[in-house]
Amino acid sequence: MRYSMLVYLTNMGKTLLEAARYLHTAVDHSLREEVLENGRQMIVQIRLELERHRSDLRTQRPLDWLRDIEDAWGRDDDGKDLEDRLTYFVLYLPEELRYKVRAVFFAELGEKWDSMESVYEYMREDPRFDPVVVLTPYFREINRNGKLEKEVIYKDYLTPLGISFLQYDQYSLPEDCPDLAFISQPYESAAPREFWPEYIAKYTRLVYLSYGIIGAVFADSHKTLCQLPVFRYAWKVPGPSERFYHYYRKHAMNGGGNMVVTGLPKFDPVIRLTGKSEDVPEEWKPIVENRAVILWNTWYDPQRSSIAYFDAIIEWFKAHDDCALIWRMHPLTDTVTKMYYPPQYYDRLQQNIAAVKASSNMIIDENASYNPSFFCSNAMISDYSSMMFQYFVMDKPVLWIKRQGGIGPFNGKILTDEVIIDGSWMEEAINQDEIFGFMERIRNGEDRNADMRRAVLNRDLPLADGHCGERVCNALWDAMHEEDLGT
Repeated sequence: MRYSMLVYLTNMGKTLLEAARYLHTAVDHSLREEVLENGRQMIVQIRLELERHRSDLRTQRPLDWLRDIEDAWGRDDDGKDLEDRLTYFVLYLPEELRYKVRAVFFAELGEKWDSMESVYEYMREDPRFDPVVVLTPYFREINRNGKLEKEVIYKDYLTPLGISFLQYDQYSLPEDCPDLAFISQPYESAAPREFWPEYIAKYTRLVYLSYGIIGAVFADSHKTLCQLPVFRYAWKVPGPSERFYHYYRKHAMNGGGNMVVTGLPKFDPVIRLTGKSEDVPEEWKPIVENRAVILWNTWYDPQRSSIAYFDAIIEWFKAHDDCALIWRMHPLTDTVTKMYYPPQYYDRLQQNIAAVKASSNMIIDENASYNPSFFCSNAMISDYSSMMFQYFVMDKPVLWIKRQGGIGPFNGKILTDEVIIDGSWMEEAINQDEIFGFMERIRNGEDRNADMRRAVLNRDLPLADGHCGERVCNALWDAMHEEDLGT
């Protein structure tokens, strides 16, 4: 039985209880007869639904309770016995039924699946839930010389993970009527209209599982962290910490009442890597084994990304064969460079990729999952990115490469009094010599910020413990039952 059917039956029981209370005091004879007849029909309807779902009954008791209610319905007494029986029925019916919460996960880019992964996996193993995954497209558009150009990204990364799914055109939200729907895409401009928050929220409870991890806060950050339409339409928004919850309450248009502090499920896959072996692609092993491995994470905008240091970084690795580079680009790098920049930028990107692939100690990481890169590497150099904060919980060194004229993809000054995760745990570089200095230290096994990193992790991310997805599921379960059933 679906949870929605339990709510339907319970609500009919509550309606009967209100009707019974009215019957006890009714003075209008014709209206009383109408209420009595409507009540009899509702009792029949409840019995039919229970019979139809007989396999979901734990015992025979609900049908016995309903028979006693039917016998007491309309009896000329003080009505107390009928009210007591209906109250008992409403309160204890959920304990007598096997039911599941139907949940749909609208999954798009493989690189964002980690936002949903642990929630889906917990629901898949928990008999209280019935999850389904729908693979959805992601696109970018640009109007070039009066002509609209669109590039759609739609790749099956779920099958290799052993996850069955529906194609987006095989699924109908109005027909399925799930109890919950999860998205990790907050921007309408990148999703088809039927997967916009406003549309989804018309049919079900929408839950936004953020794909971004918040560290530094800037003057305009609240516009994207608290005030996008997804935050207005979402029934619940799992938050990473109490510190972010207070920031959200301050800036969210609804006062922040829809946030539940559970920790971000996006941290869970990384926590599971810590201290455990992870499958490494066979073709990587000759490159990463017995070398100091540095993961380079670049943003998609070639004018603001640390890719500006490409030639210098590549030459450094060519000169240090005892080190290896894993280059992991933002998944939209190819699309953005091709669509929004002159052709020479895209040509240059392809030359860079070819140069890395031709090297004996460098790798292009094209996997949907970052797991192999995270596990293999000893440290990360990066543009400002959520990946830095995911890597943070691995307890490995990170270098933030700060480009002149902006902070990674951001411009402006950090609001230090509203920082969500203190950035003092990571090293910073503003030129190639500082980048080389960091890589040289990693080569020599030096970790300057180890103590600070652990202190900040314990203070600012106390919920990054590998159980965020579990807490999300339980928090949603409790909130649904409290709202619908009062329990």
